[in-house]
Amino acid sequence: MNIGFIGYGEAAYNITLGFSKSGITGIRANDAMMNHEVMGKQVHARAEEAKVTLVEDAKEVAQWADVLFAAVPSSFTMDVCNEIKGVLRKGQIYADVSASTPATKKAIWEAVKDTGVLFADAAMLGSLPKDKHQVPITASGNGAAAFKEAMEPLGMNITLAGEEAGAASAIKLVRSIFMKGIASLMIETMQAADAYNVTDEIIASLSKSMDGIPFKDHLDRLVTGSALHCVRRAAEMKGSIAMLEEDGIMSEMTVATKHRLEALEPYHFAEKYVGSKPAGFAEIIEAIRVQK
Repeated sequence: MNIGFIGYGEAAYNITLGFSKSGITGIRANDAMMNHEVMGKQVHARAEEAKVTLVEDAKEVAQWADVLFAAVPSSFTMDVCNEIKGVLRKGQIYADVSASTPATKKAIWEAVKDTGVLFADAAMLGSLPKDKHQVPITASGNGAAAFKEAMEPLGMNITLAGEEAGAASAIKLVRSIFMKGIASLMIETMQAADAYNVTDEIIASLSKSMDGIPFKDHLDRLVTGSALHCVRRAAEMKGSIAMLEEDGIMSEMTVATKHRLEALEPYHFAEKYVGSKPAGFAEIIEAIRVQK
């Protein structure tokens, strides 16, 4: 089985390095920066370490590969598709592992579907430097099952998310809202705690609220609580913002929280649930969707 990569950046390097350490060699790759005066040195050094053969033409890699990975930055993934679609063939697996939007993945599928290629929208959901080729991947599209069947025997960790191109990318990008958002919120919170010399107390208090509780329970409690008490909590955020500004600490996450709470006010959830309470977070999200 011929495995090829278009784009040999961080993702391709770590995946192929994992393959190489598992004894899987013979991989070919092309990268737009491979002949760059500065960046090309890194591309060649990484390829040599992972025992990957660099090829000058992306189309040549695409024509040769049985399993083709598109591993370029999201802003170039459609360009790559347009460049290689003329040499794609029936039964070939084309896995786009870029962080492109669901709409872009759908557009790629529309562009290549008449070639007979098996397209996999492949979203990587873990740490590449840590997991290498075993990084958790969620895949969707008409070629997702074939991608899983071909690559799992080589050690890849692939979960299926249906046959619709874009579904896997939606999972990745929605997840990123939370994971990157909570990391940014942690930074802002701990900066404030440090400024007021209450770090240990804040960690202890938050741990008591968060530890040992299933994530779904947090969703139900925090989403419904925010909906019911959005007016009071938005006002409280004003005090938090003022505190951060007094100490010269960036307050973007706190400001965004205030805006999100204020956006809930027109739904009048407190009045709607007088004498009762929402069944869970989904009831609030549905109400927002219906009334939007």
